[in-house]
Amino acid sequence: SGFPCCPSSSPSTISRDSRTQPCIPGRNFRGSPISSQPLDSSAPGTPGPEFTTLPSVTPVPEVIPEPEEEVPKPTWAHGLFGCFDMDMKLLGLTMFCPCITFGANAELLGEDWMLYCLFCILPGPMCYFGPYIRNKIRNTFEIEGTDNEDVLSYLLCPCLAIVQETQQLKSAGMKPGGDAMNRG
Repeated sequence: SGFPCCPSSSPSTISRDSRTQPCIPGRNFRGSPISSQPLDSSAPGTPGPEFTTLPSVTPVPEVIPEPEEEVPKPTWAHGLFGCFDMDMKLLGLTMFCPCITFGANAELLGEDWMLYCLFCILPGPMCYFGPYIRNKIRNTFEIEGTDNEDVLSYLLCPCLAIVQETQQLKSAGMKPGGDAMNRG
């Protein structure tokens, strides 16, 4: 089967030029044996070019997953200058005695209140521990920002940075001066 003159394996008859010839499997319509040599053999008896075989498995194109959209990180609950539309008592306390507010924020994060209150009085340690506490708050709430921004906020406006941090802790349900400050 598969030969143009022999659609089946049994001998049959075909019509050619109004003559009828028997069709014999393995032979062409002239009765000559069918060879598996390619048509462009260079010389009779010499093997021609090898036949190529197709792969038995069709390659499937690799599906490249689309990049997932990055979920934006949350921002601070209140802006750095958002203290003016919030608690004025907190702003007044922090402007005149930032060590109390800073110590309370540190204690809510598991640090020693008195130690951080003392750090706030001295300008040198405050340049280190202020950004440290701010970074700890950013990491706790997964807030967008960098270490450089933390340092700049404490160098340029430390009181406003402390108020912003306190507002962030309050908006998360943590109350400075609440249960964290019970030392009894």
